[in-house]
Amino acid sequence: MTASDFSQGNQLLRSNQLEEAVAAYQKAIAHDPSFHWYHQKLGESLEKLGRLEEAAEAYRQAVERHSNKACYHWDMGRVLRTLGRDEEAVQVEETATEIEEKLSERRSTSQLSKLQPSEKEQSQNRPTELKDGIKKEQSSYWSKRETHIYIFAVRQIINKIGSSATSIIDVGSNGCPYIDWFSWIPERYSLDLRNPYKAPGVVSLTQDFLKYNPEKRFDLLTCLQVIEHVPDAEAFCRKLLETARVLVVSVPYKWKAGQTKGHIHDPVDLTKMNHWFGREPNYYNIIKEIESPVRRMICIYYQDSEKNWDRVRTVFKPS
Repeated sequence: MTASDFSQGNQLLRSNQLEEAVAAYQKAIAHDPSFHWYHQKLGESLEKLGRLEEAAEAYRQAVERHSNKACYHWDMGRVLRTLGRDEEAVQVEETATEIEEKLSERRSTSQLSKLQPSEKEQSQNRPTELKDGIKKEQSSYWSKRETHIYIFAVRQIINKIGSSATSIIDVGSNGCPYIDWFSWIPERYSLDLRNPYKAPGVVSLTQDFLKYNPEKRFDLLTCLQVIEHVPDAEAFCRKLLETARVLVVSVPYKWKAGQTKGHIHDPVDLTKMNHWFGREPNYYNIIKEIESPVRRMICIYYQDSEKNWDRVRTVFKPS
């Protein structure tokens, strides 16, 4: 049956049995070619096998069946770029950005007001414990930030420059599922002092980053809205540089001192970042949110001085 083939494919993909996963997903598609998720998971398996033309076609099939799902467009765009089909990739990525911007606008309104009458009634009839759990989740760190523009920007950056990465670590995740967006990367780590993100396929590390000694340097590292909380910011930033070949880092940009609880270094600007890292970023940009004057700075650091970063040059400022 389709469902069992799909479940088997997911298990095989998680255990890195890629050829077998491809076969299982193909069986699921043969039973029901209309379901978009089957095609997306087939594309993910094919991409990991390096069968990029086939992966691009599988992602295209997913996009055709669910054109409003931005992640399918990002998957397709990433593979097209790897294949050198940049013009096609740009079109796909622009569509993904439009979808995410529209989603951000919708999520800014009250969730309850969007419910149909029957859904409102179901919501009112839920057990108190479930209501409390939903309320707690909606007020969580992630639910308050998942629609922010700077997060979309980080996702686009990783999609553009991380297509060949084999490992990534998110430092200071605080339970946020950023790492799930980059499912084509086989080694994914989430590290946090108290609350690393936990999910299948993700290595969760609960520890002090300054005491963390990885066995090898990661290809990519993300650290989003963390440094401003760290007492020894300079030591922390130097450790970030040692941990990965490419860093994508965000910080609050020129927020007033004492305005935000837990921030011990505000205001943060490029001069302060340069002091902490002991160098300038290769690229940086200031991101402003749509619904507020809040700004954040995203900086990109990389170790390979010969690397060509034309894909971000048009948006990000070289230092």
